[in-house]
Amino acid sequence: MNESNIFFRYSYWSSEDDLETYRQFDLFKSVWSKTKPLFNVKPESWSVDKVASFK
Repeated sequence: MNESNIFFRYSYWSSEDDLETYRQFDLFKSVWSKTKPLFNVKPESWSVDKVASFK
């Protein structure tokens, strides 16, 4: 795929509770409320399982 309009952001959270806590931060709410309207289509979010770590 060579799409210049598709971006991925990868975040690792120790738990779903940690993710939800992050989503409640004022900074996240402020940035997301300004960013979301700029999308051409509904943004997607996926949860995946961590298979390996490289250090």
